[in-house]
Amino acid sequence: MKSSVFFNMSIYTFTAFVLLNCQAAQSKTEKQPVKQPPAAEASVPDTTKADTGKASVQENLQIIVYYFHGNMRCNTCYNLENYAKLVVESDFLDAIKSGKLKWKTVNVETAGNEHFNNDYKLYTKSIIVSTLQDGKEVSWKNLDQIWQLIHNEPEYKDYIKREVKACLEGKCL
Repeated sequence: MKSSVFFNMSIYTFTAFVLLNCQAAQSKTEKQPVKQPPAAEASVPDTTKADTGKASVQENLQIIVYYFHGNMRCNTCYNLENYAKLVVESDFLDAIKSGKLKWKTVNVETAGNEHFNNDYKLYTKSIIVSTLQDGKEVSWKNLDQIWQLIHNEPEYKDYIKREVKACLEGKCL
């Protein structure tokens, strides 16, 4: 019984330490958090298919680039979002203006957004590129290299650009 209590206390202490360090890192940043869209804007179609293959290139193709996060965010978490958003909004401005491409930041801990964790098998902050055909999701891709590349800004941005471009060309997945 005593070892169980000690184990639980150790887990709580470790968790508190991690959360406090993340908050401390976040408060040191001079960057302002990116304004969150309303929860209603952040929903996806009901038909979610995981990694189903290449989407065909047709007129009714739309790409949504999501950045998913929770309530606790550190400096690196904000960089994950800000660098990717900058690439999407600057390098693909024409696609955004035409409605073919959208950027959405979603807090998965906001009421109504929890389903994204299951839909996309999320376990940490993530960037997902979703391909919709005629308003229905036909495929999606988790850009799983973001954590390895985040500390090399040019490589990170190039990775985001390549992946989004491939999806816009119908070569996603």
